[in-house]
Amino acid sequence: MKNGLRFAGVLLAVMVMASAAQGGEGLQDKSMGKALLFSLVLPGTGQEYIGSHKRARGMWAADAAIWTTYALFTVQGNNREDKYKEMAYLFADVSGDRDDSYYQAIAFYTSNYDYNIDVRREARYIYPYDPALQDQYVLDHGYFDSDGWEWDDVGRQLEYRNTRIASKESHRRATLTIGFAVLNRMVSMIDVYLTFKLSDEKRLSSFPRLMVEQQDREGFRVYLSTPF
Repeated sequence: MKNGLRFAGVLLAVMVMASAAQGGEGLQDKSMGKALLFSLVLPGTGQEYIGSHKRARGMWAADAAIWTTYALFTVQGNNREDKYKEMAYLFADVSGDRDDSYYQAIAFYTSNYDYNIDVRREARYIYPYDPALQDQYVLDHGYFDSDGWEWDDVGRQLEYRNTRIASKESHRRATLTIGFAVLNRMVSMIDVYLTFKLSDEKRLSSFPRLMVEQQDREGFRVYLSTPF
């Protein structure tokens, strides 16, 4: 993530220099609000709208790469999720689709019997002097009957655990990729804003200005000044 932010900073600096070099010419008939909205929806469309075609292509390429990466990580995560769920069905006698806490439990406990032992320990810790509440706690938080499981091989369980971790990591990276998509839109909008800002400054600097110059202690000279 830090490398991504560093890259975004470098990209923004380059775009600012490009904006300065281009000078924002020909923007008198353009709307900054529209350009910002276009950049928010799809980075690069704001640049295309104001005539910065090369920067527009760069933003489009970056956004396409980001969403392609997101799709790859999502597909990878889903495939790994399907794999570890299939392993739970084949090697731990898990039937039906379960919630994530269930799949987490079978990653670290060989059977539901072992899991329930730890639940009983928790119940005794929480309700040390009330056996009835202990029993109720175990019933509420334990796994029994059709919710049970038992791994037929510890090596299979370890493979299952590693596959599940890899699936979670793929989905985490997909989520981070969305952050880069948001960042890309911010960079595009900032670039559009700076282009208009530099254009305004250039136009203002070319307007005639009323100048007042003191000639002596009692006199002043008033004149118009314009750059050439």
